[in-house]
Amino acid sequence: MNEEISIAGVYVPTFAIACVCALAICFMASAMTRKFAAVDIRKFAWHPALFDFAIFVILINVFYAILGKLLS
Repeated sequence: MNEEISIAGVYVPTFAIACVCALAICFMASAMTRKFAAVDIRKFAWHPALFDFAIFVILINVFYAILGKLLS
């Protein structure tokens, strides 16, 4: 996919938009699991920061695929 999205006349790569969306969702999910979940999932991970990064990469892939379908 080689698409760019024009935001206020500035062309922004779709990968950057996917990264911003994934970061927002990752922050919200992390905060919600820490506050509302009975058991913090990150406690079972070998390396919690690596677990968070893996979730972030998966979310980038999901958002990039969604943007690819929407812009095609």
